[in-house]
Amino acid sequence: MSSPEQTVVITGASGRIGRAVVPLLRRPGRMLRLVDTSPAEFEPGDDISWHDVSIEDAEGIEEVLDGASGLVHLAGLASERPWADLLRVNIDGTHTVLEAARRTGVDRVLLASSIHAVGFQPVAAAGAAVPPLPRPDTYYGVSKAAMEALGSLYADRFGMSVVSARICAFTANAGDGRATAQWLSPGDMARLIEAGLALDDGAHHIVWGVSANAPGWFSLDAGFAIGYHPQDDARAVAIERDGVEPPEPDARAPLGGVFTDEQHPVGGTW
Repeated sequence: MSSPEQTVVITGASGRIGRAVVPLLRRPGRMLRLVDTSPAEFEPGDDISWHDVSIEDAEGIEEVLDGASGLVHLAGLASERPWADLLRVNIDGTHTVLEAARRTGVDRVLLASSIHAVGFQPVAAAGAAVPPLPRPDTYYGVSKAAMEALGSLYADRFGMSVVSARICAFTANAGDGRATAQWLSPGDMARLIEAGLALDDGAHHIVWGVSANAPGWFSLDAGFAIGYHPQDDARAVAIERDGVEPPEPDARAPLGGVFTDEQHPVGGTW
């Protein structure tokens, strides 16, 4: 078998996003090295290898990244947790992965940040051409803001091309309510990853991980600048599915929605 043209490492491949996008990222000439400590979701094959490695394992991660050309970092705790857990996994784990990428010469990286890094920003802030500064709504949001800061450091200090994707409401199917404005489809997530893997400018970019939803809460300019052109629209999906146009989503609450409520305890678990 000839060597692949491109080898991409995907951490958190057994997670909700990984399971949905891995099939969309397979193509001739590309090898996917899938990393997770959960049971394998995909059978190894000519274009897929499975690696049971924790992102806390610096040596193991470096071994998986050796010879790769791109990194998609999806692994981490995906909801609010005690500070110590988020520090260990989301912040220290991201540092471990980026440091391994630096040491092995992997200079194209996409980091799975979150809308919760800016959860206390008003909806209007999302319409600015430049994504707003962090205003996290939880410790989880703080961990994603720290992820973005690490991505910025590794771009500026080491010349890596890094995309911090502020993922909004990722689901297989478009929801209703605020989700009609915040939906990120699997297809558009795959398009965002492809844009990140093609980037080669040695800079850090914060991009909304959102589809081209008709409510238009989010400026798509930062995505366009890196070649990300989302194609899906939650409102169009809802009309086709339900036969009626959905109501306008409520834009009064901050971007983080219920995560900003007093009833949503900082450091709590769900």
